[in-house]
Amino acid sequence: MEDATLRSIGVSEEEMDTYMNSLKTGIGNEDNHVCICGHLMRRHESNEAGICCNVSRSWCDCSAPLPVIEPDRVKPFQFASTGHGKRHALTKGLYALRKEGYKARWLIEIACFKCKTTNQPIHPAPLNRSGRVTNAPGHRNVLLCQPCIDEIGGVFYH
Repeated sequence: MEDATLRSIGVSEEEMDTYMNSLKTGIGNEDNHVCICGHLMRRHESNEAGICCNVSRSWCDCSAPLPVIEPDRVKPFQFASTGHGKRHALTKGLYALRKEGYKARWLIEIACFKCKTTNQPIHPAPLNRSGRVTNAPGHRNVLLCQPCIDEIGGVFYH
């Protein structure tokens, strides 16, 4: 019988070091990435009705999960969206993270999902099932510039 090694099962020691460290720190662990809805990817569940996420005694109808940031700490990402920009769960979570002295890294390019601009402020925005901006957790969440938010329209307050 030969020795049981990591190499014999197709894994390098360096890969295991990186993975085990990610379990401790959360950095590099895809389950700890934050979705565009503002909640951890590991909170998303697929069921017969589609995809949703459960967070802090509330429910988010996130039909299109997309990992957008990797935070140094995951606890701050437990807010509900009540609109776009500063009222979105992603913004609230990033704010709470920074107030606690931690940082996050973007996993995607920050650009408007509609017009692709990168030279204007970009805001997270929840969209309802009709594709309009809403003041509730979104069926879909996107990053939009203000002109595109105004063009899409919906039920929201500044």
